[in-house]
Amino acid sequence: MSNFSISNFDHCLGSEKKHISNFGKNFPNIKELRLKTGIDFINKSKKDEDVLALSLKSCKKTLKKFKDRIDCLVVVTQTAKNKLPPVSYILQGKLRLNKETICYDLNMGCSGFVYALSLIQSQIKNGLIKNALLVCSDTYTKFFRANDRNCISIFSDAASSCIVKKKISGFKPKFSFLSEGSGYKSLIEKNNIIYMNGPEVFFFTTKSVPELFNKLLKKSNCKLKNIDHFIFHQASKLVLDKLVSTLKIPKEKFHTNYKSIGNTTSSTIPILLETLNQKKILKKNDIVMLLGFGVGLSIAGCVIKWN
Repeated sequence: MSNFSISNFDHCLGSEKKHISNFGKNFPNIKELRLKTGIDFINKSKKDEDVLALSLKSCKKTLKKFKDRIDCLVVVTQTAKNKLPPVSYILQGKLRLNKETICYDLNMGCSGFVYALSLIQSQIKNGLIKNALLVCSDTYTKFFRANDRNCISIFSDAASSCIVKKKISGFKPKFSFLSEGSGYKSLIEKNNIIYMNGPEVFFFTTKSVPELFNKLLKKSNCKLKNIDHFIFHQASKLVLDKLVSTLKIPKEKFHTNYKSIGNTTSSTIPILLETLNQKKILKKNDIVMLLGFGVGLSIAGCVIKWN
């Protein structure tokens, strides 16, 4: 049975690292906001650090120790510098990947990493590919109003990359998705400015994530106790604390890293996986739930066996 393994993680953050307290002059209640978000630092990209530039740096490190041929390149982004051509094709050329490489751009946000895994899994299952390069990259901070304290104090710019490789295994990954397009205005870009209605996004997340969470457990024939690690999109402390409490997830199984790097949109899950893998917290054959949620409004989750 065709499964996949995920390896060769790397990432690149925007080079301007700022402590949240630096925004205090513009936002007098920044300390209160910091307590809610749990975020101490955010990373902003410089003018010349666009989605492509961050992606290139991350991918070169990912590919350095990977010698097999890449058959597929998937780039998850919503903030590309140009609307066309797709970032994946430019990246394929600059990385000098084989000309037969299948290239995709996914216009997805915080659920994008899981969506991309699903796409790659289907390509593997159909026998089209063996090795995929999966990239998530966004520069949200370039699209905020100067007085938007909610967005400025949460989001960071980053690119992440990893290899998703075909692996023969008896374990079949399970995916579940939830879409609520009626709430699209809650997190939207208009005239190059990103607007977020925090309370509406919070309500959607705390209402709908439990719904998908329970469906995914059932679909995977798992109980909560069977999951070894829960890797959720790193939205903020307020959101994640609420979900942990509602879903009754043991805190020792629930991992976070938002405090030091903020919310890196579609890169939050792969960057956290990279950290846990480096620290050897993830063990071979551990059962892991990945769950992303946000712009769309959308939720995507999967249960995989760590290889």
